[in-house]
Amino acid sequence: MDSKIKSLQQVFTCIEDNHNFVLQGGAGSGKTESLKRVLEYISYKYPEKKIACITHTNLAVEEIKSRVESDYTICTIHSFLNDIIKNYKKNIHQVIGEIFKLKKIEGTEHKEYKKSYTKYASSLYTIKEKSIEKVIGKKAYESDSINLNKELNQKIDELNNEIDTIIKAKDFNKIKYNETRFDSFKDLTFSHDSLLKIVAILFQKFPLLSKILQDKFDFVFIDEYQDTHKNIIDVFINKSTNDSKTTIGLFGDSMQGIYDDGIGDVNEYIKNGLLKKIEKEDNYRCSKQVVDFINKLRNDGLKQEVAFKTNDGIEELLNDRQGIVKLYYSIYKGERTAGGTPKNKEEYLTKLNLLIKEVESKNTEYKKLMLTNKSISEKVGFENLYDIFNDRYTDVKEEIEKDLNRLQLLDLAELSKAFNSKDYNFVIKELKKANFKITTVKDKNKVSKILDKITNSKQGAIEVLKLALESKLIQKSESYSSYINRKDVFLKEIKEDKFYNAFKAHFESDKKTFVKMQKEIAELTEELFKENLRLYKKEKFYIDLFSNKIKFQEILNYYAYLNEETDYITMHKTKGTGINNVMVILEEYFWYKYKFKTIFDSKESDLVKKTFNQKLFYVASSRTVNNLICIRMIEESDEFELLSFFDDTEKVIIE
Repeated sequence: MDSKIKSLQQVFTCIEDNHNFVLQGGAGSGKTESLKRVLEYISYKYPEKKIACITHTNLAVEEIKSRVESDYTICTIHSFLNDIIKNYKKNIHQVIGEIFKLKKIEGTEHKEYKKSYTKYASSLYTIKEKSIEKVIGKKAYESDSINLNKELNQKIDELNNEIDTIIKAKDFNKIKYNETRFDSFKDLTFSHDSLLKIVAILFQKFPLLSKILQDKFDFVFIDEYQDTHKNIIDVFINKSTNDSKTTIGLFGDSMQGIYDDGIGDVNEYIKNGLLKKIEKEDNYRCSKQVVDFINKLRNDGLKQEVAFKTNDGIEELLNDRQGIVKLYYSIYKGERTAGGTPKNKEEYLTKLNLLIKEVESKNTEYKKLMLTNKSISEKVGFENLYDIFNDRYTDVKEEIEKDLNRLQLLDLAELSKAFNSKDYNFVIKELKKANFKITTVKDKNKVSKILDKITNSKQGAIEVLKLALESKLIQKSESYSSYINRKDVFLKEIKEDKFYNAFKAHFESDKKTFVKMQKEIAELTEELFKENLRLYKKEKFYIDLFSNKIKFQEILNYYAYLNEETDYITMHKTKGTGINNVMVILEEYFWYKYKFKTIFDSKESDLVKKTFNQKLFYVASSRTVNNLICIRMIEESDEFELLSFFDDTEKVIIE
């Protein structure tokens, strides 16, 4: 019996026995097709049963709907959860404060204090529109940390109490899920992330909700379970009563759990007997060589096998599923650490780009998967955006996304792309969220004219954003207002800081090291130098970010890059459909977070870091349909371990 039938039979047994299960299958294993077969089975055997299929994106919803004919509840996780709780506004009113209240500081390190203080300052502005002085420096904090923590915690308590008081006075009927990335304290509406938090709290506080869920559905199936928040999986598995009549089925792959907010794996529930694990070993996507290779990367014991598709009644043969897996590498003797100097980085990246170019000359028509870096930003067309963030941050990609979300520039890019693609239903839906009413032809023409101007604008991103806000195409979020306030307060404070301005004047006159600067400022310490350098980078960052250096076209290019519409795909977000030929560039580009060396190092003791890098490499490699090429620059001492991992390798000499 082939694995497809064997795994489905196990699922059917779980359905008969009312036992929760997880169908674990690697990339290209046909999990969505299995879901379809499960739905067909239930529809035939238990036509009166009510089924909910939950996934993570509207695109995935449409894909599942296209494969099934019956009228099931098929929706995103957010839509499903909102539908469960939306009528219980009195209950939501009791817990909604938890998404706005702050945690008190517990540690005694300055970075923790600074983080808590920054959150307090942001929340204070949102709740009371009050600004406070900037956070004190590390030296001053360490001389009185206990009292400073106590003082901050007291302020947090006072603000949290005020949040409770204000919420109690608000009309609970106005509470709702706003279907955006942002919470609004003023309107008492909550975002995508906060919906998940509120649901988890409600199910914990009000067990009757579990009964309501069970009364509504006999089966709840979650696609790509590994990307579902741990608290939500817990709602479905742990918060259900022992006599639950609802069967929970999870479909996914723990090896593809690369997002920080997803559960990753459900081993805890499998060990406790709350879930039966069913393995699906098929691979309908990759060539045999790629299947054999990605099996080496799995750490859960599942070994995939080539499974053959049937097209127009003709079944594939093994000869149809042939490809290559090859490593190209080069030895690099210079420094390549995250804290490397600009000169080190430039030299290293020059050599790396030469290596990539050499490999590309022999292998055409490959999509390149790599961590975001300066050379990608230049090729795709968001180099100014990248440079501004790179001057301040190490983790550039994450900080760009974070800030562009807060400033609502990605929202505007999404709206612009939809307009350009003539996806007018999406445009109208987003405008409705912003309370922009389209009732007449005149309204439609007005919107069309503004969006046409925005989409083709040569202006700076912030200027275009202001136009969108003034035209009410997007609604200004509290997150945006808080960000602008923090920026304005900071720039005002440092303008009045005499010591900083003296430091800045010397720094800009080429006294850029501590040794040179100390000759000009006698009282300067290394700690003071580092702190003022941080302030200098922060000031420059804000000035550049809100200048015309970044054109709105760069934001559109960056958005296209995030959505895999270019020849370069970021490894930070690399899940998706199959790609014929894939080139994975295994280079950390001086990142602290990533260390691909751990994958190949048999002596690596940090299993958490090893697993993190292994999963990312697995997801990138497993998107390959035919041919997979890997590229890496290494130190000579790493050569043996790396070559032991690959069967086909080629050393490239870069002068």
